[in-house]
Amino acid sequence: MTFDFMAVWNNRDILIEGILNTLLISVIAIPVGICIGVFVCLLRISKARLLRWPAIAYIEIMRNIPLLILIFMVFYALPFYGVRLSGLTTGFICLSIYGGAYFAEVFRGGVEAVSQGQFDAAKALGLKYGFYMRRVIFPQLYSYVFPPATNIALTMIKESSLLSMITVAELTYAAHEINGRTFTPVETFTTIALIYWGISIVFLKLTAILQSRIEVEHIRIPIAIR
Repeated sequence: MTFDFMAVWNNRDILIEGILNTLLISVIAIPVGICIGVFVCLLRISKARLLRWPAIAYIEIMRNIPLLILIFMVFYALPFYGVRLSGLTTGFICLSIYGGAYFAEVFRGGVEAVSQGQFDAAKALGLKYGFYMRRVIFPQLYSYVFPPATNIALTMIKESSLLSMITVAELTYAAHEINGRTFTPVETFTTIALIYWGISIVFLKLTAILQSRIEVEHIRIPIAIR
């Protein structure tokens, strides 16, 4: 049995487009998901039931349905109500709100890991909620939330492959298109697997560098200033 990876190379334009779209989706969806996660986390830890219960419902729904079902619901069901979204826009929205639920739980876990004495001291000093959360509590969360948040972000990159089911021209869709042209499934999907692996390695290296820099800055800033 011989392998013909040149068949994949000859269709590299499709491959490059798939890589760029995968990166574009990830670069937008991950930061938006983090912002959603922070917002929902604040609602989740609120003592007000009207704020806390919707946050709990959102988190539980997103964590207990498959991402593919959410994608299908947004892409195929919304047109019945007059809302038509492109596949790429659907991908941004679904990945962001899906990842946001997981980020929210990670951030909530980080907040709960901070000593209760920190909250009591901030309240005793008369600090406003928003101020002490931003300047006292959140700066301490990095060591708690960075590793699990990195894993969620990496999962979002790989889960973007599900968008091939609604014909978004990302990496997995590119693989199907190349395989349809060349009939070389082993070579094509081996190449795609290696590309995903490479993207994951680069992402982990970049986040490790970012984490080390954040930790250095965190050490430099006196607690009184925070």
